[in-house]
Amino acid sequence: MTPDTHRAPSTSAFRALAAAALVWAPPGHAAPPSTPPGDTDIDLLLFLLAALFWGVAHVWTLFVVWAEARASGVRAPARKEAAHGR
Repeated sequence: MTPDTHRAPSTSAFRALAAAALVWAPPGHAAPPSTPPGDTDIDLLLFLLAALFWGVAHVWTLFVVWAEARASGVRAPARKEAAHGR
């Protein structure tokens, strides 16, 4: 059984709505957006906000891991002393 057997037949109302939407929308809606030269400032701002979020999230994660380890009483493994014949 193929997926096509469960599809509803297309209606003329849907086709009319799609045709009206295509007539209403200018051709620029179908084209990929171009970045005007004035938008580079917002790109930099968004990049800096993303970098700030990344940094805060990672520092917060390290802080939480440190706090959990401290609260649970986990200790670092004991150092092994070098065997120099003693």
